[in-house]
Amino acid sequence: MTEADDSLSPLRLFEYDHNPGNYCLLLSDVHMVKVSDVFEECGYLGNGYDWSGVARSAVRTHAPELADRLRYDPEAGTFVAYGTDPAALRQLGVLLRNAFQDGATLATLIRTGDADWFD
Repeated sequence: MTEADDSLSPLRLFEYDHNPGNYCLLLSDVHMVKVSDVFEECGYLGNGYDWSGVARSAVRTHAPELADRLRYDPEAGTFVAYGTDPAALRQLGVLLRNAFQDGATLATLIRTGDADWFD
């Protein structure tokens, strides 16, 4: 991996070394646990799949123009969005960082998201 952009902390944005021109926005379970109570209050675990739901909700609500510029590949312990458009991933990263830092924003994105988007 190339050097990560940590300005979106706790998310990380980086370009894959093995696949130049392809980027990843990542949130690990080490950080997810810090806001798991918000997810639990909404009836979810707060894992990578649930963060994918938050991402989809944030895009639908705040940046629908990003929908076709991102892909998701979450796992239980990791949220991953990826693609070839680092500006789109950065914009998503700002939305998710803000939700991570503000429990009310996070809860709203969870509650207004499509239930099929969550684990």
